[in-house]
Amino acid sequence: MNYKHLIISVSLLVLSTLGFTQQTVNRNNFCSHDQDIYTRVKTDAAFAREVDSVEQVQDQFINTFKNQATRTGTIYYIPVVYHVIHEGGTENISDAQIMSDLKDLNDSYRKRNLNVSFVAPAFRGISADVEIEFRLAQKKIDGSCFSGITRTLSSTTNGGGNSAADAVKAAHGNFPGNKYMNIYIAKSIASGAAGYTYRPGPPFYADMKNGIHVLHTYVGTIGTSVQPVYNTTIAHEAGHWLNLPHLWGSSNTPGLSSNCSLDDGVGDTPNTIGWTSCNVAGVTCGTLDNVENIMEYSYCSKMFTEGQKTRMRAAVNSVVGGRNNLITAANHAATGIFSDIICAADFTTESQSVCQFEQIQYFDASYHNATSWSWRFPGGTPSTSTAENPTVVYNNPGRHDVTLTVSNASGTKTVTKSRYIRVLPDWGASLPYSEGFEISQFQFEDTWETISNDPSVWGLSNSNYSGAKSAMLRNYIVSEGAVSELVSKSLNLTGSSSASINFKYSYARKPTSGSETVQLLVSNDCGENWVIFRGLNPTVGSKSGEFFPGGTSEWTSQSIPINGSYFTSNFRFKFRIKNGNGNNFFVDDININQVVGIDENDLISNLELFPNPTSNFTTASIDLKKESQVSVSLLNTLGQTVKSIITNKTLSQGNNTLTIEKGNLNAGIYFVSIEINGVRRLEKLIIQ
Repeated sequence: MNYKHLIISVSLLVLSTLGFTQQTVNRNNFCSHDQDIYTRVKTDAAFAREVDSVEQVQDQFINTFKNQATRTGTIYYIPVVYHVIHEGGTENISDAQIMSDLKDLNDSYRKRNLNVSFVAPAFRGISADVEIEFRLAQKKIDGSCFSGITRTLSSTTNGGGNSAADAVKAAHGNFPGNKYMNIYIAKSIASGAAGYTYRPGPPFYADMKNGIHVLHTYVGTIGTSVQPVYNTTIAHEAGHWLNLPHLWGSSNTPGLSSNCSLDDGVGDTPNTIGWTSCNVAGVTCGTLDNVENIMEYSYCSKMFTEGQKTRMRAAVNSVVGGRNNLITAANHAATGIFSDIICAADFTTESQSVCQFEQIQYFDASYHNATSWSWRFPGGTPSTSTAENPTVVYNNPGRHDVTLTVSNASGTKTVTKSRYIRVLPDWGASLPYSEGFEISQFQFEDTWETISNDPSVWGLSNSNYSGAKSAMLRNYIVSEGAVSELVSKSLNLTGSSSASINFKYSYARKPTSGSETVQLLVSNDCGENWVIFRGLNPTVGSKSGEFFPGGTSEWTSQSIPINGSYFTSNFRFKFRIKNGNGNNFFVDDININQVVGIDENDLISNLELFPNPTSNFTTASIDLKKESQVSVSLLNTLGQTVKSIITNKTLSQGNNTLTIEKGNLNAGIYFVSIEINGVRRLEKLIIQ
């Protein structure tokens, strides 16, 4: 058995402006699939014979193909599907990032990459136009039209592998490996690699698992990519998928002197130990190395050779591995790569919220290949556009519809998304700001931006700290790994000298919870950028059943000073929960005060208002840790004092109670201002 013919190649790739750049990856371990096959070859004689037989057939076909007139001059087209597996995070990359990757892939195979002209002179004459192009599929196996990109919410994005392919198949149906080149985009790969794939042959043949797996940070040149100018990661993996080994042969570890005795089966690529740096004058096995080859780890990949071209073109003509079916006219028709039929109008934006007077860009996401666009933006400026990706400014707050009509020679499609864009008002009222969620569900949906894979999991609950309602995330039923957010409107904090955000929350986990995170984040630019402000811990012990707080003892207060850099006109905050088998989350009584909040650990043990709501009077219970100077007053929602209770009165250590009477005050929301030793806290009081 010759182990150099084993099927897997793992690429540990990180690209720079001219090719690869270095990243910390596990260069010593094969991927799990590779190890599985090595183990199976050693223990399964029938499988070992199959591997040998396939390689012999493949080698014989390559030798025959070299002498055929059709080995060059015909462009072979391969249908491609990009599968994004994600948990709702940054790994759920944009269509635009994927399209930038597809462009780089085709540029590499058609010798259109600009850096190919800088190949070292010794190899410039054999740099090849491989005459293979990759096109997004436009039809599924059942003939239905789709975008060529699938998105699957699944924890299998952590580690990737065969389980990721299974998750995609369960969600979107079968994409056979002999009809599509499947590219699986993941958050992480178990082996520590940036990408890997299978060369033609066992164990999968036409199975969906016979695809390319890659980290989202190695896709394209925009978005989350760490390749800002040019990217050959997928080109490298596609080379393996088309039967190219690394230049140093079957070894998966470059730099070993023993690699000189191995060969990649290509006549015009000199034997080499393999490179992890870009030394274009490098000689490792007695001859000048082709360091800039795409199948190297040299960080400056630019080219395939004519010999590699022949080997890859032989792979798509060989019956071994099912690659030959991809290039047939029948498969092109079945996958629709030349159809360009407009079957859906669609569009996206980076966010569905924008601050008043700020611009937002729309991106056409229609499929396939629209040639004209007609947009309608009621309430926006401009109100209409014929641009492909127009930019719009909204002067009027509220929810606005957007309509797009797209056309090409095949026809016209229209989509209208009602109340699609939320324009946040330029909130100019003075502090304090308060939200007790004593509103209707419609008002909640109109006031707060909720982000979740299932919008119904955010809503109002009668499990509250005070009043009648709170905001609730029904995290108990949210998918594992999914991210849910509750995002505020835009607040104007300009002119503040100090401020704090105060709120009550209640939250539990399940007994078997995983890597759950609950965070408060803030933004000073209307949500363009976010900073983690505070991590939030459970307020009660784990709950096996669905959690609903039973009383105020199961809630926790937070009072967090706001940094002066956030005193802007477009301040926003949000609660972000990434589900790790967690339970429900509740928040109530959110206040932003124009003073730094009391540090309860230093000044008070407990602070309560009861009853709340009240129709007559309420009692303020203040449990002081030490004797303090205290002032208590009642404010309206504009921050104006409507009643003074005590002023600079010395209260003793321990529990102190004060009575606040309704008197002639109108029903509504008020704030009890409690100032202790010069710092103040506001508590919401509802008077009925």
